[in-house]
Amino acid sequence: MTRETTYEGLLRGKAPEQSVERLALYAAHLERWSKRHNLVRFAGRRELVNRHLLEALAAVAIMPPRGKLVDIGSGGGLPGIPLLCVREAWSGVLVEPRQKRWAFLKMMVRELGLKAEVERVRFQDLAVENIDLITVRAVGGYPGLLAWARPRLAPMGKVAIWGTEAEEERLGRLEGWRVLSSGLIGLDRGRLIQVQVCST
Repeated sequence: MTRETTYEGLLRGKAPEQSVERLALYAAHLERWSKRHNLVRFAGRRELVNRHLLEALAAVAIMPPRGKLVDIGSGGGLPGIPLLCVREAWSGVLVEPRQKRWAFLKMMVRELGLKAEVERVRFQDLAVENIDLITVRAVGGYPGLLAWARPRLAPMGKVAIWGTEAEEERLGRLEGWRVLSSGLIGLDRGRLIQVQVCST
């Protein structure tokens, strides 16, 4: 196997050096489990890195050095696990009600040494507060999720949604929220949408 086809080779130069090893280990487990349990769809290793891991890491830019992350509908751990691999001082809660995905997340938190808990509940039943960043990818039902999030966010807390331009437009019409958005680097579609409670 050439270096270019290993996960470390694909990630080197695109992710923080100290995190490459953990991200590569996570990607290898994700590839193996996805073949049996369909955690994440991808055509090959390069797509897994570019379409999933690096897309998840787009939110690193809006994360201060320390904080609390809650990843809703974590599934195979995207975007929560890559973000916690890079922001080592952050703690996290990965929320996933499905048994096989929950078991995978528990294993990854243990093997990667992440400061995170894995909760097998629907987010509506999660007891948590003072959240600095809520991450959501491919979940939907955003008005209900934001209503749940509002009283649980820290004063400067945000909700980061990996979504479409149409979803960004719909979110922009919700009262009481401020919406910022940026394109996902290297992709011809998709937005990283930041939603924050209006202070006025």
